[in-house]
Amino acid sequence: MIKLYYALKKEFISLWRNKSALLPLFLMPMMFILIMSLAQQDIYKEYTNADISYVIVNLDKESKSKKFIEKLKEDKQLSFVVKESLDEAKKLTLNEEYKFTLLINENFSKNLYKIRAKNLIEIYTSSITKAHQKLYFESKVVQKIMALKIKKMIDSVTMYNDEVKASKPSDMIHSHYLYRDEHRGSIPTATQQNVPAWIVFSMFFVIIPIATLLITEREDGTLARLKAMNSSKWILFGSKIIPYMIINQLQLYSMILVGVYIVPLFGGDRLDVDIDFLALFVISTSISFGAVGFAIFLSTLMKSIEQASIVGALSGVIMGAVGGIMIPKMVMPPFMQDMTILSPMSWGLEGMVDVFIRELGVQSVLYESSILVLFGLISLTLAYWKKL
Repeated sequence: MIKLYYALKKEFISLWRNKSALLPLFLMPMMFILIMSLAQQDIYKEYTNADISYVIVNLDKESKSKKFIEKLKEDKQLSFVVKESLDEAKKLTLNEEYKFTLLINENFSKNLYKIRAKNLIEIYTSSITKAHQKLYFESKVVQKIMALKIKKMIDSVTMYNDEVKASKPSDMIHSHYLYRDEHRGSIPTATQQNVPAWIVFSMFFVIIPIATLLITEREDGTLARLKAMNSSKWILFGSKIIPYMIINQLQLYSMILVGVYIVPLFGGDRLDVDIDFLALFVISTSISFGAVGFAIFLSTLMKSIEQASIVGALSGVIMGAVGGIMIPKMVMPPFMQDMTILSPMSWGLEGMVDVFIRELGVQSVLYESSILVLFGLISLTLAYWKKL
């Protein structure tokens, strides 16, 4: 134990003297969290709120088209203005002041209740409108038209029974998100998506300082002196594992603080930290152990500091890209989603998502944690059999 104590003391002194190498481990992921959370904020809001403004031009002027406009008013996520001129409405949409122009054709009332109704509505879309917004808007318009047609059918069937009333489409379906906390109703924000991802990435980025430090010690004779003192490789590994696992925990909580306090200062969404911190500790410790173990193994393969820096950075970026850190897994094609299991960052991210987004407890992260610990043990075993 005394040898481990002095090896740890040496390591902490080296880290303290080389603060410039540690600074990027904290600043880089913090900047990524801030930049990505702010950059993606509107994208997430487009999916969650789907607030859409558009222009209506009514060429029909009959009662049925007016009822249709009243139906459109019921949807609070669709706001519109009415214009008399189609050219004016199209110009407003072309200039991107509104996302759509909805033209009610002059035969709307005449053809609405026909079985094979055609050409009731025309929609002109702004060139910058997202495809999912267009689909959403069109589905809402069709829904309102069908609501009028269905109401007419039900009224004709129940015209002699005043007690029977048709259900509103909005009354028939209610959508909910599932959380451990039943009182929470909002869906994950850009901050909640980005903080777990960049925590995992930053923990694995210790590959570079660990690899460069080990190579430096090999070149300046420090490792030779440790061997002369009969210090085993496990003592050497332990002196690297413990300090960098502590650094990883400091990274974790510094980035949580960025999500809670810094991102909101720039207009971003605040990170929700109503989570199970024991589960967070279990998964973060496992990620850290896997990352440090892999860094030690990688350092045994490298011959120079330059090589370690390049390979370390490249391996971290590749694991991040494959593991869903830089590109969310949900937008990847199926074969790429299957490939994410090859990246240890993917397992770490899945555990972090369980904690931060799904708000689950310790049991939910045990599987991912076990995989990461096993990955770390395999890396250290391979490093043990390599010559330092």
